[in-house]
Amino acid sequence: MPPIIFGVTVLGAFALFLLIFALLPRSSGVEKRLADLDRSTVARQAEGGFFNKLIDDQQRSQLSRKLLAAGWYTVTPTHMVVRTIVSGVGGVAAAAALVLFVGDTSVTWLCGGAGVVFAGFAAPTVMLNRAVEARQKAVQRMLPDLLDMLTTTVEAGVSLNGALAAAIDAISGPLCDELKATMSDIRLGRSRAEALMAMADRVQQPDLLTAIIAIVQAERLGGNIVTVLEEVSLEARDRRMMRVEELAAQLPVKMVFPMALFMLPALIVMIFAPVVADFLKSK
Repeated sequence: MPPIIFGVTVLGAFALFLLIFALLPRSSGVEKRLADLDRSTVARQAEGGFFNKLIDDQQRSQLSRKLLAAGWYTVTPTHMVVRTIVSGVGGVAAAAALVLFVGDTSVTWLCGGAGVVFAGFAAPTVMLNRAVEARQKAVQRMLPDLLDMLTTTVEAGVSLNGALAAAIDAISGPLCDELKATMSDIRLGRSRAEALMAMADRVQQPDLLTAIIAIVQAERLGGNIVTVLEEVSLEARDRRMMRVEELAAQLPVKMVFPMALFMLPALIVMIFAPVVADFLKSK
């Protein structure tokens, strides 16, 4: 067996072993009960082993916050490290197989193989960042409707806790899941201000954080919660409209490349095709 084929086989087997190891459940019953009490603890579970030592406490804390923002509550930083290693090893194996299949070790193909390896290592992080971005956008879109609903319900004489509970049945998506977790925290004895701030810390969405800070400050200072909700709701809608207008203003610039790629060749064909046809006929 050639050494390259043997190396690719070993790398593939090692990647499969790491993938199986990453999927093995390692949480105890105590950790599961703690996770039911506070969902934020799921991403901070203490895990031993070699992979846990590859990142320090600061990196683990940052990765935990990003996992919570993405809604990946069952994934720990150690799992992400293992996934990165597995994906990277898979990228190495794919690059080696590509170079072996082509049979060319020139600079071009070696650079292509290096790109495959880099893509393999970066794939888990890219997926996590996209999950965070998509979740924050979903929360941003739903937030004005939630605040309007809370304003109307509280004006009708319902308490804020009752309004939050009623809003759970009327909305969907990540914001609904976060509200369910917040209400669970409140029912388990956590203060409403702490539960709301914990939700803002998990989601890490600026508009949601601003709204929650305004609500918490109004409660602590004895302000009119209905007035605060109306102002926060109007501000959230204005921000969403400003973002929509900003995206609309970017469309002409973004349309330049599709137009140049698809419309210009068609125009060139329409203009010069008759000329070419007459030239061919005259010969």
